[in-house]
Amino acid sequence: MKKNLVKVLTLALAAATVASMSALTMPVYAEETPTISVTNVSDPNAANLTVTAYQIVKVNATSGAYELCDATNAKIANPEQPTSEEVITIAKNIRDNAANLTAIKMTKENGTNTYKATNVEAGLYIVLASGADAVVYNPALVAWNVKEPRNNSVDMKTKFAFDSDAYLKASESGFDKSIVDSSMNNTEGDAVAFGDTVKFKLDKMTIPYYSDDYTSVMYTIEDHLDPSAFQGVKNISVKVGGKEVALNETDYTLTYNGIAAGSGTTGSSGSNATNFKIEFTDKFIRDNAEKSVEITYDSVLMDTAGLNYAENKNTATLKYSNDPSDATKYKEKTDTTYHYTFGIDADVDAQDPSPDKDTETYELNKVTDAGETFETATNTAGKSTMRSPKKLAGAEFALYSDEAMTTTVRTATSDANGHIQFKGLDTGTYYMKETKAPATYTLNTNIYKIEIAATLNEEGVMTQYSITTTLSTDNGKTYTACGDATYTNTPVVNADDTVTNSIVPTVTPVEIVDTQLAALPATGGEGTIAITIGGALGMAGFLTLYITNKKKKKAE
Repeated sequence: MKKNLVKVLTLALAAATVASMSALTMPVYAEETPTISVTNVSDPNAANLTVTAYQIVKVNATSGAYELCDATNAKIANPEQPTSEEVITIAKNIRDNAANLTAIKMTKENGTNTYKATNVEAGLYIVLASGADAVVYNPALVAWNVKEPRNNSVDMKTKFAFDSDAYLKASESGFDKSIVDSSMNNTEGDAVAFGDTVKFKLDKMTIPYYSDDYTSVMYTIEDHLDPSAFQGVKNISVKVGGKEVALNETDYTLTYNGIAAGSGTTGSSGSNATNFKIEFTDKFIRDNAEKSVEITYDSVLMDTAGLNYAENKNTATLKYSNDPSDATKYKEKTDTTYHYTFGIDADVDAQDPSPDKDTETYELNKVTDAGETFETATNTAGKSTMRSPKKLAGAEFALYSDEAMTTTVRTATSDANGHIQFKGLDTGTYYMKETKAPATYTLNTNIYKIEIAATLNEEGVMTQYSITTTLSTDNGKTYTACGDATYTNTPVVNADDTVTNSIVPTVTPVEIVDTQLAALPATGGEGTIAITIGGALGMAGFLTLYITNKKKKKAE
């Protein structure tokens, strides 16, 4: 009995001895699972975003002392509190694959912006995000401290000056190109007339904060105007942090159509420019981290702009660094504005891609008689159109912006198809009258009121426009309907921001009648010659008879 008891006590003592030795050679944690985490990791378009923790300082399980995980690359004077310069050096070494550190891939918690790693060793970790899209992430430090040592486990005499959870510093720049004071109350699209000045604004931009593990950084804005529609970049202004920044090589460079602008005020303009580029310097970017950027400028719509559904688009682009491991990589954001100007009896849409780019409208028609069935025809440019068989060329018209018809905005002459073409009009109400009829035709004295209206979607793309015409026969006292044209569109915006339009027209054409005056047959015809000869003979006969009768009376 005593022998058995001795054996039991001996085995128990041995087990206790082994347990105590084990406790001296490995850390024993409290019941809480050793976990490190980072929050504020949100980049929804970054399909390949990864968050990785690298242990740079560990705890010696026997002595409780701090040890560097990589004596070659992770050079830290005080392992308890690494300096920012030391952390940046480690981050660069990791990104350059020079550090011999074990990577721990952190896992995203469902429905949160938090990434975690569990069952980690006690120590200090540097966390890096890679594969970002729009967000610029900077390194973060997290630590796991032995919180409640027990059973004679290692008791750390000091603790890391970092928590087990860190807020991953992230920066992202927005970007927006807008139209200032659009006549359509739409910042992405507007309606303008030839010669109008359009004001643009590029904003919602913020210069990201870049840590020093970014060896070089870029922040560049480009703007490309439609060269067939706009000319000149005028009154350009650059503001950073709400303050005007004059052009100088220390802060940024400015080019118009690829040609560098001189230093001085940013109000200098590229009078013939169709694009400009602003490149902030590396130093200026770092010195102005997290400050807003705003650029404004003007340009003028030329008389070569596309009409009606031709969108005359302008596209601006922002590029900024987003990968510290590769200075050539960047995030690109673009935004496009659309500008419409209208034409009566003009192209439906002259720009590709469009199934209607070879079609001309026929809202106004000069004719010698109304009520005819319109027929298919082509214009001088070979575009398909419709015309009346009673078409009349050569009638002159004026278009006015006011009801009193004192301010002329356009003039036109009816063409071979009888069309009366006015180009480059804004939406609004106009008044038209015939000012000169073709030779041998009556002048139409009616007054025509023409209303142009349009609808744009949220992207600034036109979905419908209409030209409605009424006429007055009492010098503008009353008006009655005489024609309407509505063009409904189902647009598709393509990847390059061009628009494919699918247009359905509904047209009741206006017919403006000039009747022919009574007149002699045309000079030079056989009938004219016969009449002339007959008249001459008749006059000769009359004179002969008159003279004969007079002589006869004298004889009596």
